Amino acid sequence: MSGVETKPPVIRGLLLAEAYSHPSDDIVLHETHGAWVVLAGPYAYKLKKPVNLGFFDFSTPERRAADSEAEVRLNRRLAPATYLGVVDVVERDGAIFVGGPGRVLERAVWMRRLPADGMLSSLLDRNEATPALIRRIARTMARFHARAATGPGVDEHGARATIEANWRENIAQIAPYVDRTIPAGELARIERIVTGTLRARIELFDRRVAEGRVRDGHGDLHARSICLVGDELVIFDCIEFSARYRCADVAAEIAFLAMDLDHAGRADLGWTFVTEYVHRSGDRDLPRLLDFYTCYRAFVRGKVLSLRLAEGGLSADERRALCDEARAYFDLATAYANGVHPPLVIATSGLPGSGKSTLARALARRLGLVYLSTDITRKRAVGLHPSDRAGAAFRAGLYGPEQTRATYAALRRHAATWLRRGASVVLDGTFGDPHQRQLARRLAQREGVRFILVRTTCDEATARNRIRQREADPERVSDATWEVYQEMAGAYVEPAEIPADELYVDATGGAGAEELVRLLLAT
Repeated sequence: MSGVETKPPVIRGLLLAEAYSHPSDDIVLHETHGAWVVLAGPYAYKLKKPVNLGFFDFSTPERRAADSEAEVRLNRRLAPATYLGVVDVVERDGAIFVGGPGRVLERAVWMRRLPADGMLSSLLDRNEATPALIRRIARTMARFHARAATGPGVDEHGARATIEANWRENIAQIAPYVDRTIPAGELARIERIVTGTLRARIELFDRRVAEGRVRDGHGDLHARSICLVGDELVIFDCIEFSARYRCADVAAEIAFLAMDLDHAGRADLGWTFVTEYVHRSGDRDLPRLLDFYTCYRAFVRGKVLSLRLAEGGLSADERRALCDEARAYFDLATAYANGVHPPLVIATSGLPGSGKSTLARALARRLGLVYLSTDITRKRAVGLHPSDRAGAAFRAGLYGPEQTRATYAALRRHAATWLRRGASVVLDGTFGDPHQRQLARRLAQREGVRFILVRTTCDEATARNRIRQREADPERVSDATWEVYQEMAGAYVEPAEIPADELYVDATGGAGAEELVRLLLAT
């Protein structure tokens, strides 16, 4: 908890175990632009910051207290057992306490502490987010939306005029960051397509309001606001401070999590989520607006990250990371707005440690592609988790010729399924055998889509260092060792059979995703 000494006295006091009447081991402080959250033992306490950022105003004790009450009330709709109430934070005998007699300094939202490893974002990082869980989230949201408030006081926030005004505001706010976090051409393309969609689908937007599809929803439905606690599904941290940001067309709410899953490189789960929601809600028009709203959600995420660049005290590395992440979201927004035309199959080809998986995942995240991996496909076929060790002997056991042929065949079957749904795919594998490359190319030809082979290379020293570092990571998927690399290098056949217009060579060790994204979005 570096920088604790700069926090207000009330926060510093809450970092002491003596402030609580319950066991309070493992005290952790989290900070956002509008709040401090103190995790203490089995509970969490959220205090609003005394700030006015325009879209919310917590500048007075009365406003902070009212917002805390609203946060508990609204979040109990989806997480009744998590939001326990609002408690006083008091000063007594010169010390800070939660509850009891004393001078009231602040009011805090009192919550049950949720396990970090149960967050959907953590499950995604560990390849443990299952289609069954995603379908369960979709069913929960369909039930929630069915009973959520609609009508006067809600409908206007999802009306076409409001949507258009929100877009104008977003585009104006991002102007200082053009060609810094979003290329000017991408911004112009998004603005043109959004304007065209709003004009071309006037009847659809108006009908959504008339049919009650605008609801008082969650407003911030992403992977970090969903937690699995044992068998209990908790959806928490809705937007409480503004009906404008919380109330919207349900399509905009569903689009938020679908976009977040795409950005995590799991477009397959995004499709699963939307499909299940449409089935359970009966909202057959939602898919017609999905690209529009996923574009909006990705654009807003890119904007928020861009605006953080105006904060003081950021290091050069922090600024670089913010720019890179914002660009990734804006690329995704452009892909939603314009589409990647025509749909395509991207296959990587390279040795272990050459950056092929890094590049494949980056392409999936920036373009909303379905990511399919030979490593994951191979292990799941025999009931292993992706990070389970399966032995890495070259051309033996799970990596023998028969199993390898079966793995690539399964990869193509999965790819065909997604292509027929209209999705583009990226196939992450070595593809060192010309026969397997040709089979992937024929799949694209048969489905009538574009094919690109991405050949990744790097020097042996870099590859060896990456492989050694990867061996210490318990969550790694690849089983390849340096010894396996050397054997695979001897067997690898360069892709001379691939036409030049279908071959992209990345000699940056997997760092060339942005250049390839630019090329694909420009076509």
